[in-house]
Amino acid sequence: MPDPIPNRLQPQDLLEGATDRLLMATRLGAASERGTERRLLIGGVAGVLVMLLGTVGYVLVEGASWFDALYMTFVTVSTVGYSEIIPLGTGGRVLNIFVIALGVSTVLYVATVVAEYLLSGELRGIIGQRRMNRQIASMAGHYVVCGYGRTGERVADELRHSSREVVVVDLVPANIERASEKGIPALLGDSGSDEILRQAGIQRAAGMVAAVSPDASVLMAVLSSRALNPDMIIVARADNEESESKLRSAGADRVLSIHRIAGHRLANMVVRPEVAEFLEVVLTDHEVEVEMDMVRLAENSPFNEMTLSETSLIERTSANIVGIRKRGGTVTVLATPGTVLNSTDVLVAIGTRQQLNGLIEMASVSA
Repeated sequence: MPDPIPNRLQPQDLLEGATDRLLMATRLGAASERGTERRLLIGGVAGVLVMLLGTVGYVLVEGASWFDALYMTFVTVSTVGYSEIIPLGTGGRVLNIFVIALGVSTVLYVATVVAEYLLSGELRGIIGQRRMNRQIASMAGHYVVCGYGRTGERVADELRHSSREVVVVDLVPANIERASEKGIPALLGDSGSDEILRQAGIQRAAGMVAAVSPDASVLMAVLSSRALNPDMIIVARADNEESESKLRSAGADRVLSIHRIAGHRLANMVVRPEVAEFLEVVLTDHEVEVEMDMVRLAENSPFNEMTLSETSLIERTSANIVGIRKRGGTVTVLATPGTVLNSTDVLVAIGTRQQLNGLIEMASVSA
């Protein structure tokens, strides 16, 4: 799992600038659409006036009935080439010239506005798609979130808050639109499709989160992702506990059973409300100073085969190391001063961002 990114790398100013540009582009797009609507309205009003002019003119000049005059005007404006149904004198022919000129001009004007609107919308879609494809192609070490429902949206928000790049894959157009509105590259398609996953840059991704439903779709997303990228971390959501073993066999590193986790947290809130509240704040409230993070020791760490007390990591950084994930995958939940560390062990630590960054800096040093 990639090391957390220090605060100094968080592009807050760039994100604010991108948001301003996005808002400006949205306003310009809305103004353009309003301009098109006004032009269509003008064309429609002009068409009605031409029809009224022709109808009233044929009645007054040639003495035609109202229906014959309306039909004559329609045939003339539409240029279908029918013969004149009303015998026209000199005055009627002069009127016909004006009706043809005004009518054809109005029809061409409306057709031009409609074609321009359709073409510009299509071009905007093509340009936007190409821009997004280039953006995804430039990504490496990003995270692919399959499914942008309530769970997937929260996952993407948390990843972006920690300055991770995210690509969303979803089958629902409304979810894709919602992700795009937040500036997240989003692909419409099946998360179990190899082609869609390749477009999302799954082969260069650091991890994938499968938050689709049902579990059969999660299974396909995990299988396809693991086949395309054997080294990345895959986390899957399971609606049914029976699916957990299948998802792990398919290649998921972690499987989250929503109902089991929800039940566990609810029970803790009842039995240990203060502890549950503390963990909730540390893990989810971004406005508090205390955070929890995972820090990996370097490949050839100088702290290899040293006890936690001997490393002086706690004293030198003031971060609290509460757990250690060993190379074999086991976790020492309560790290003691006598716990022996090894290279590539992962330290679970709590502290301020400054303290955690200090721990990250020390842990990344190689002997």
